[in-house]
Formats: sequence, C-alpha cells, structure tokens
Amino acid sequence: MKIFEANNACKKIDGRMLINEVSISISQGERVAITGKNGSGKSSLLKLIGGIFTETEGQVKRAQLNIGYVPEHFPENIRFNIQDYLMLMGKMSSNSDEGILKRIEKYAEQFAITEFLTTPLKNCSKGTKQKAGIIQSLLNNPDLLLLDEPLTGLDDKAKIELLNQLNTLQRDQTIIFTAHESLLIEGLADRVLTVESGRIVSDSTTIKKEKVRLIRAKIPTREILAEIPSIRHEFVGGDSVEIIVLAKESDKILTMLLERECSILELTEKR
Repeated sequence: MKIFEANNACKKIDGRMLINEVSISISQGERVAITGKNGSGKSSLLKLIGGIFTETEGQVKRAQLNIGYVPEHFPENIRFNIQDYLMLMGKMSSNSDEGILKRIEKYAEQFAITEFLTTPLKNCSKGTKQKAGIIQSLLNNPDLLLLDEPLTGLDDKAKIELLNQLNTLQRDQTIIFTAHESLLIEGLADRVLTVESGRIVSDSTTIKKEKVRLIRAKIPTREILAEIPSIRHEFVGGDSVEIIVLAKESDKILTMLLERECSILELTEKR
C-alpha cells in the first residue's frame, strides 16, 4: 500500500525553496533513510512526508495514518520526569491510565531506561532523552515513524542499543529517518534517498553493507545481553541466542561473552 506520493512537490518558506520538485512514492513497511549534507533539505523532506510541512507547489497524497515524530533536538527544561511526561503524551491518544502505564513500562524495559523513569527530563543524558522521545512517538501505535537524526549526540553503545531496538519493531511499521552515519543506514534501511539543495538526486535500494558476523551462543541469563553491544539479537531457544555484530567488533564481543561464562556455538561471517 502506498502511504505517500509526491509529484513535483515544492516547499517554500519566506522566499527560500526548501523542497524543490520532488517526485517520490513510499510504501507501507519500508525503512527509508534520507541522507545528504547539512542544509541539503533532509529534515524538510521528512516533514513534508509526515505532513508537518504542506506543499506550496505540486501534488502530494498522504494515507490517513497514525504518525510518530521524533525531532532531532528534544525540548529543553521540561519540568516533568520521564514517566509523567510519557503519561501526559499517552493520554492524548488513550483514556486508560493503566493501559498507558503498562505500555510505558514495556517500552522503558525494551529501551533500557526503566531506572530513569522518575528522573526529571532536564537532568537526563542526550541518549536517554532520545529514547524517551522515541517511546513517546510509539505510544499511539504509529503506522509511520519519523526520526530526525536519531543518533545525534549518542555514544557508540547507545547508538547500537537504539539500532537494536528499532530493528525489533513490527515490519508493517514504516520508518523514515534522516541520517549521515553509516551505522543506522546500513543496519536499518532498505532504501536510501540522497538530497541536495532540496532535490532528491539518488533513490537506491542497493546499500553498501559493512561485513558483519553472526555469533550463536548459549547464555546463562538473558540479562547479559544488555551489556553486549550488537546490531540486533534474536533468541532461538531457552538459553540460546543469535547475535549480529560488526565484523570489526566481533573479537571484543566474543571476549565479553566468554568472560560472562557464555558458550560460543557458532561464528559465521555475513554481509
């Protein structure tokens, strides 16, 4: 199903052309990266797709969707703690406090921020704020998730954790994100749009991938995986897990697993 179509769409603000004659269609379930230099129009295209911007010229068709949007910069000096903020945001789409709280707790565990739920947002790290923003966007079960530079300001461990969590989302959820780092593009996208001066200059489904390795291991407890930086992992039995890691990081991760009394069953190179 097509969720977005544009035909020669333009967006002009105060005489400046932000989006210039864009023609594109996006289908449900796609994972689309928008890349380009700073000021190229990446964020503007993301906002056009989501309906945050409306076209000033051309034609645009958008499916009626629940949309979750996470801006690049989280609002500063919010006086609420994370749980209160998420409860407030959740009430905009639900009348059940109990149901909202259960979903907040589920996502907080999934994104590893349970211990910060009672921490004021203004005191949280960039990574924790970013995860809170993503949880907020997921509370209304979005059909379309829009992420503007979601890895900005995160350390390497937080970047990999966030990528891992995004890969666990349902495949019928469309994810469109701006990015300039290869980690998120290679680890999540199945399509890459390159933008220059508000125009799409490349639309490719051929994505150069770094070499990765699959580690299959037996683990004493599932909690160990919270300490292991991976692109993604999947349980294949009660105590067995398959872990996808960057090839250049595999020796370090194998050492971490062995130090935690895990048994390595298989190591396979993939691309």
